Amino acid sequence: MPQPRVQLPDRPPGLFDRAAEWEDLTAFTAPGGPDSLRLGVVYGRRRQGKSEILQQLCDATGGMYTLALEQHSKPLALQRFADALAEWTDLPAGFQFPDWENALETAVRLAGDRATAQGRPQLIVLDELPFLTDHSPELPGVLQWLYDSYGPTRGGGHPPVRLVLCGSALSVMSDLIAEKKALYGRVMLNICLGAFDHVDAAEFWGIEDPETALRLHSVVGGIPGYKELTAGSPVPQSPQDLDRWLTETIFNPSHALFDEVELLFSQEPGIKDRSLYYGILAAIASGDNAPVKIASRLKRDARTMSYPLSVLRRAGFVGYDEDMLFNRKPVVSIADPVIRFHHTITLPRLQLFQRRGRAAAGWAQAKQTYSSAILGPHFESIARDWTITSLTAHAGIPVGWTGTTAVACREHGKSHQVDVISLRPGDMPRTSGAQVAVLGEAKATNKPRNAADLRRLTHIRDLLGSRAEDAALVLFSRTGFADELREAQASGGVTLVDLADMYQRTD
Repeated sequence: MPQPRVQLPDRPPGLFDRAAEWEDLTAFTAPGGPDSLRLGVVYGRRRQGKSEILQQLCDATGGMYTLALEQHSKPLALQRFADALAEWTDLPAGFQFPDWENALETAVRLAGDRATAQGRPQLIVLDELPFLTDHSPELPGVLQWLYDSYGPTRGGGHPPVRLVLCGSALSVMSDLIAEKKALYGRVMLNICLGAFDHVDAAEFWGIEDPETALRLHSVVGGIPGYKELTAGSPVPQSPQDLDRWLTETIFNPSHALFDEVELLFSQEPGIKDRSLYYGILAAIASGDNAPVKIASRLKRDARTMSYPLSVLRRAGFVGYDEDMLFNRKPVVSIADPVIRFHHTITLPRLQLFQRRGRAAAGWAQAKQTYSSAILGPHFESIARDWTITSLTAHAGIPVGWTGTTAVACREHGKSHQVDVISLRPGDMPRTSGAQVAVLGEAKATNKPRNAADLRRLTHIRDLLGSRAEDAALVLFSRTGFADELREAQASGGVTLVDLADMYQRTD
């Protein structure tokens, strides 16, 4: 006889977006499946809303939520956990645990008693776990022992308890479940809470003008916490408003956002030599996009770049962009918009921004750099994201893997950079049989795109030969298109995508 469908808690009305994550979390905590202890991991950088969604989950399910604090000693952290457990259960206040093994086993047993009494799984959330592992490095091993003792590996039979581990230090949380680590193969739920995409971010901030939304997204990305952090300054609704907003927030030495990058770096325990990592990011911001070039800029041996770059990559601060067609070394870029803006705009002019009344002058000085080094690349990145999520619905063109490439050209004596390239669905990057489905160019210049852009894409398609002979051509523009391109689109020669199209929701 089929089991009745479990009614999951509704997503709280105050929780913006996160519908998929809420569904996964509530399904994880719902009755059904094997009894015993199950482990889940939720991670993501600061200000993503991890704590909010987990607190809402505990409120909806009657679970226990406890938040670790930075720089707490082990005894203080154990006492904080004991106090939270006492409030959640019938234990007397003031009792103490000698160690984490005793604390977590007691919590799981008491949660099991509640599960038996209430007839449904019980939830325990440990938020900001990396703060605990700082002073209690044995915790991953304790969690492994706990799972092996009360999880399904012992054949079940224990009351259903759900333990969710959460943290903002991406390197620590990803390492927790990595191969050969303590919790490898033991975690049943693994959620990386990412930033909002550009469309959701515009809706979240309440910005209707696509140009303003794009510019704000290029500065702070889709991190929801920055809206609350800047609540004292009206949300910008025009590029001119954004200039004012920047001088009141990011360029204001009295504002919390002014030192946000320092705070982000402090969350990552692998970053010890701050000057080295700042130097690497400054080199990338200046255009050095390969380890050898970065090492040369810093006057270091290229072989010494592997470890610090891997630390920055695991922390989510830099990304490696792989060529979709050819086996080239990946291009290193700054992945976090806040860090990119800081190292490209703020840090080179820090002495100016630190002085009262000089923010507007500093921003005026930096605007050309912002347009070329931030707005342009960000527009290209959004064009690739939009291609993955929306091009098929917009133009009926099926796409697979999407990224960038560079196509060698003897005629022009150089390689043509391709901003957007999509492979045929099902084809894998850098394989000889991969066929090109889309060739696209995305330019954030102030001039409308014209027929020269289409000729360039056509030329690149010809250079790629048979593997791209059926590729659709797509032009993205911030500032519109010449009439000749509109005519080409009407005849089926190109697909034109403007900023308004890119901010239209297609789902």
